[in-house]
Amino acid sequence: MRIALACDHAGFPLKAPLASALTADGHEVVDLGTSSPEAVDYPDYARRLGDAVREGAAELGVLVCGSGAGASIAANKLRGIRAALCHDLFTARQSREDDDANVLCLGARVIDADTAVALARTFVGARFSHAERHARRVAKIVALEARECEPGTAAAAAADSAAADTALRRLETLDAGRRIWAQDASLWSDDAAAHPAIRNRLAWLGAPAAMRREVAALARFAAEVRDEGVRDVVLLGMGGSSLAPEVLGLTFGSAPGFPALTVLDTTDPGAIRAVRQRVDLRRTLFVVASKSGTTIESSSLCRYFRAEVEAPEAKIDRPGRHFVAITDAGTPLERQARTEGFRRTFLNDPGIGGRYSALSYFGLVPGALIGVDIGALLERAEAMAARCGPDVAARDNPGLVLGATLGGLAAAGRDKLTLVLSEPIRSFGAWLEQLLTESTGKRGRGLVVVHDERLGGPDVYGSDRVFVAMTLAGDYSFDGRLAALADAGHPVVRLPVAERLDLGGEIFRWELATAAAGAVLELNPFDEPNVAQAKAATQAALATHRDTGQLPSWPSDGVADLAQALRDARAGDYVALLAYVTPAAATTAALQALRLLVRERTRLATTVGYGPRYLHSTGQLHKGGPPTAILVILTEEHEHDLAIPGERHGFGVLEMAQALGDLATLRAAQRRTLWIPLAGEVPAALERLTGALASRLGDSRPA
Repeated sequence: MRIALACDHAGFPLKAPLASALTADGHEVVDLGTSSPEAVDYPDYARRLGDAVREGAAELGVLVCGSGAGASIAANKLRGIRAALCHDLFTARQSREDDDANVLCLGARVIDADTAVALARTFVGARFSHAERHARRVAKIVALEARECEPGTAAAAAADSAAADTALRRLETLDAGRRIWAQDASLWSDDAAAHPAIRNRLAWLGAPAAMRREVAALARFAAEVRDEGVRDVVLLGMGGSSLAPEVLGLTFGSAPGFPALTVLDTTDPGAIRAVRQRVDLRRTLFVVASKSGTTIESSSLCRYFRAEVEAPEAKIDRPGRHFVAITDAGTPLERQARTEGFRRTFLNDPGIGGRYSALSYFGLVPGALIGVDIGALLERAEAMAARCGPDVAARDNPGLVLGATLGGLAAAGRDKLTLVLSEPIRSFGAWLEQLLTESTGKRGRGLVVVHDERLGGPDVYGSDRVFVAMTLAGDYSFDGRLAALADAGHPVVRLPVAERLDLGGEIFRWELATAAAGAVLELNPFDEPNVAQAKAATQAALATHRDTGQLPSWPSDGVADLAQALRDARAGDYVALLAYVTPAAATTAALQALRLLVRERTRLATTVGYGPRYLHSTGQLHKGGPPTAILVILTEEHEHDLAIPGERHGFGVLEMAQALGDLATLRAAQRRTLWIPLAGEVPAALERLTGALASRLGDSRPA
């Protein structure tokens, strides 16, 4: 059981013995502070603990102050919290069995440590009886609480809670936990023809245990590369092959003495040229990652850097030693690696799909190369897998509870999953975005993941939002704003993360939650039926370029068209800014300013993605998900293209072909899509666009 533990300065002496005893009993203790005897205010810690319990981040809470009375008063001000002040074993047991208390309050100046431990064990070990008379009385408590809340807020909160509970009961009825682990494809599809493909995408369930057996070998390989003086690892991949390595690189950085990691998941000539100019080829290892072995971006990048390594001026005797492949068995990439003498080829389990591959070779090889403790990461993943196991009751299963919450709320109209992440783990949001949107964005349904949108006040959000906060221990920077959102009736799910290595467990929790959400939404979370459309359109555009020397012609849009599309938007719509431009800090800042303007003036959710990267992440959602997107494709012209060896077109042409291919596909699917070419320096062009749009939209905000 996950138990939140919090105290003020007076309660601090009891925190360590309580945490030690509960941990020894096999529980997971979430420490919410305080961390010293320095004076603090107990209501602040009552808020933290209460939020953790009522939003599902912990199943129960133990709250300690001097007398216990102040803490219990404060905790009971929070909707959904039933805090019991207990200084004897009878009360501790009865408060759970009869009153369904979810927070135990103790007084450190009233009882000693041994008594506190006994009370906590009694409280945690008891269960609500569900006897008719007790259930009736608890229901009346909930009714009293609702009456004291603002009526609309209370009704919304009750509806959201009911939607999540209905979804969880559906998973219980479906026996989803057991069937997921049994790889029962009928959980997601009634079409028997689809079942073999689904079963062939479920090997991620066993990845934590399987990959722990490879940790020593991966560590030896990484040490070999490090000791040979390699200073840069450049990963050439897209989507599931690149996002998990990026998370590990940005979250952990490189261990002392290990090479730096650069993830190159683009066809943008400016970005590619910048990497080439920065690295010393003689001390660089290129990791080519592609499940299919045919990804056009990875293949093109591999050809470019292979030619650079083989160039006479590079003075490299054994070019193949500078390349590593990660792919499935039998792919063109495996054959290429053998023919061209790659240093090493890692053949991944073919039963693991790209977006579920973080805990496989695709994520772990790059992580090992930069010195990440992948053994500890997998230990956390395996521990979470046990908590989500086939014999765990649905209501005790962290993955099923999260999946039911997100799937149930999405079905009820709250499909804009807005992430709130501590800065050191902020990059985890991009991985979640691909996992959730590509898995659920089909059949006109799906979760829209809002990542990196600056957190605002309740008045800038519509009723389509659900907030998920993943914050590291000691990070309380979002507490006030999250509390305001919850008080305004927005669902806020809190998933505390004790330390960065716990992302291993979170990866598995979210994978299982995504599978569960697919069952709730009655869709197959393991296919991507619309992704191939944009690829085919790209090839068609390149064929036109080969035949005519030019890409297909499309009418472009301007700021007036964008302003009109935003004025015509409906509640529940969202705006996706899709930028086929060179990624840079100034450009990202300008895109963030544009999305903030859109949100502030329209209350619409916003997403931002660099192309072609987003095609392997949110592209499926844009085409197959709910028809609520306003898609804005932004492009730049590259004055100097960069040649792709063996092709008549360069990277700049390929990037524009991908943009126009997606434009054609989206318009053919009757999605609201605009194309705005940017002239001149991109950051300045975006600033001009933002200024002009602000003038056209005015200062009004819809109610």
